[in-house]
Amino acid sequence: MRLYLTLIGLCITIQMQAQSQFAGHSGVYFLGSANVPISTSSFSNPNINGAVVRFRWNDLEPSPGNFNWAFIDGEIAKAVTYNKKVSLQPLGIPNWLGSIGAQQYYTIQDNPSSPNFGQITTGVIPWDSVYVSRFKIFLQNLANKYANNPVVTYVNVIGVNFSRNLPDTVLTDTLALTKQAFWTAHNYNADSLGALMNEMTDYYMGLFPSTPLWCSVDYVTFQLNASGQARNYLASIYCNYGVTNYPDRFGLFREDVSGCNPNLSNIATTSHWYLMQQNPCRTGAQMLWSVQDGPSRMNQCGILPNNKAMVLDSAVNKGLALGMRYLEIYGSDITDVSLNSTIQQANNDLIAEGLSCQSITVLNENKSETLFSIYPNPVNNYLTIDFEPNNGTQFKILNALGIIVKEFFMSESSQIDVSDLPKGIYFINSKTTIQQTTKFIKQ
Repeated sequence: MRLYLTLIGLCITIQMQAQSQFAGHSGVYFLGSANVPISTSSFSNPNINGAVVRFRWNDLEPSPGNFNWAFIDGEIAKAVTYNKKVSLQPLGIPNWLGSIGAQQYYTIQDNPSSPNFGQITTGVIPWDSVYVSRFKIFLQNLANKYANNPVVTYVNVIGVNFSRNLPDTVLTDTLALTKQAFWTAHNYNADSLGALMNEMTDYYMGLFPSTPLWCSVDYVTFQLNASGQARNYLASIYCNYGVTNYPDRFGLFREDVSGCNPNLSNIATTSHWYLMQQNPCRTGAQMLWSVQDGPSRMNQCGILPNNKAMVLDSAVNKGLALGMRYLEIYGSDITDVSLNSTIQQANNDLIAEGLSCQSITVLNENKSETLFSIYPNPVNNYLTIDFEPNNGTQFKILNALGIIVKEFFMSESSQIDVSDLPKGIYFINSKTTIQQTTKFIKQ
């Protein structure tokens, strides 16, 4: 049974118009490993709409100005063959950045989930001029190759490249392990970094005039200590700018959806999830983990039964409850035959969410008048359609793929038998002097 909030779309008011105009491609995307080719059998999987092509910047550009496109080109060729889309996601920074003068920092990795936990690692100061100039060159070359490719539906950059994982402390002496707060050691300022990220968003949009951006919504753990501001303060700067200036192409992205995360009943205004919640229909996310190494890893809140299908389904529901239309699910889960129905349902529901977003736009662009209401929702057997008696109204019920599954005529409120419909999301559509599309869930 789907637990997410029903009929979000038709309760959203005029302020949602800009948010519902995001032109992203909906569905489940296969999430593999960086620079590891995805199999043709995975690309041909009918339960997914696309794949995430993850690659390391260092492998794409092993030395300054020398690019190797073979891996990405190969993945795109498979996507074309099997009529799938791809989302491009560069990872990391080139090894050679420090040697050409980019300012770096050193820190001790404090994330227990990281393979480098407890070790000294390095990063680059995101506002360093050398780094910014090399990132622009990287984006230019990426755009020259793929900006006009209809298979490439997203590029996941900007947020991850400028605001991700800024450490609380850095090492000023790697031998003595002397620590200093990052914000004092490198003169961190959220407003100036936010302005740079807005500039980079403009730069991306100029290079990719028709490809939506996934911009990671990250938080700065030390923001409160550094300035007294909320930890999502920096993210609010670049997210608000992107949504306002590029409503059709600026998408918000997170990498930590699980069966228990986020807690939908307690999303603080200081949280990155709050920004996601305020921007439904233009959001997407990646699973925090797969459920192959034990569902309990994604189930810290006691979901029962604690099995792979239930926990993964709960994670998908988290995204749907926030109005997401796109989810990246680990390939190991997608290729698990025991999860076929779970993945298929997730893909159908995400596609339906995208259609619902489009329906919201149509409604808001016309009239706020409501022709009919329906109940119960979710429904098991009989759906009541309630409206003022008239000379007759034509209704259509469409499945998540937009295919008409029932069509009927009514002149007064009545019930329609939907017991024969498979479980899932459906849309009921009517058109008289106004058009209305309403989403309902068949249990």
